[in-house]
Amino acid sequence: MIDFHKPLESVIRARRRGRPLLLFLDYDGTLVEIASRPALARPAPELIELLSRLTARADLKVMVVSGRPLWELQEMLPVPGMGFLGSHGGEGFLSQCLRPQQVIAAEKNELLHWRSRLEARLQSFLGWWIEDKPLGFALHYRQLSKEYLHEFIVIIEKWQQQVRLEKRFQLLAGKKVLEIMPQGVSKGAAIQEILSLPAFSGYFPIYLGDDITDESAFHLLQGRGLTIKVGRSGSKTAASHFLLNPEEVRRFLTALAFLLEDHDGEYFRSSG
Repeated sequence: MIDFHKPLESVIRARRRGRPLLLFLDYDGTLVEIASRPALARPAPELIELLSRLTARADLKVMVVSGRPLWELQEMLPVPGMGFLGSHGGEGFLSQCLRPQQVIAAEKNELLHWRSRLEARLQSFLGWWIEDKPLGFALHYRQLSKEYLHEFIVIIEKWQQQVRLEKRFQLLAGKKVLEIMPQGVSKGAAIQEILSLPAFSGYFPIYLGDDITDESAFHLLQGRGLTIKVGRSGSKTAASHFLLNPEEVRRFLTALAFLLEDHDGEYFRSSG
């Protein structure tokens, strides 16, 4: 049985001080398993029910933070009261729309330039594809044959070096995905902005994520909240705790819901 005592201790302390909770959840690899194509990573009805159970509480706000576009998150997670930060924090929706960062025309032209150069270099490979994003584009290569992976990586690394020399865009590397977008966009920066809003003064932040793009949030919340890396323990991270996979995440969220329903003492007695 997974022991949730350690990560939940800080939540219990925050509750006893009267602090409401602000729960940030990554999507792919955290709430759902990573799929070969993003459209295939759909939430189970049980997950929607669990998230609805959490968002129904007055002492908890829940936000999904993802590299996916805002509209896609809203479509995949029709949960009343849920907040969303899409495009790694470049797009936001809470109870009202927050202004998304816009890509100006000149940047769009530059992005098309970099996309064309990348596509030209990768024409001889199979198993990759490019996804248009609101603030840029993403190269996916999860279906690439392992036989050609090294050669493929060498080519995209040379392309990345050229992009970095321009200092106009940032590159976000994930699990067999590489994304390009304007400088200054990150999950950590978006969460910092959310936490600075008067509406969230005094909230205790909790963040769960599985990828390198979540590290900016983990660093931001060190000593300020609860951070949980989803993946094998021992991997390099700024997070303070680990959960192995989305199944453990769902079990953790179930335990959190149980605690918030005024069963703190009962939980520890039944688990100890």
